Amino acid sequence: MKTIILAFVAMLLSGTHAAAAIKIDQHQARNMDEVMSLGVIYINHNFATEQEAEEAINDDAERHAARYYRSILMREPGSNGNMHVSAELYR
Repeated sequence: MKTIILAFVAMLLSGTHAAAAIKIDQHQARNMDEVMSLGVIYINHNFATEQEAEEAINDDAERHAARYYRSILMREPGSNGNMHVSAELYR
């Protein structure tokens, strides 16, 4: 519960709107009783930076009405550092 409160306060301080999905890590997802997995999304696009990838994941999470997401960033060998991303969404 403390994790949820801290994440909510961080969201308010960052200036994002209330419907924004909150990024959590695997440890938080396991320890938050009220979190239910909605499944994994895959974004078929190469991203040059982690920030671009995180923004795309957050946008997709919001479209799926997810309250939380855990991003999975994957770099492909020989792809100039570009990333393919996926994320597990939670409600």
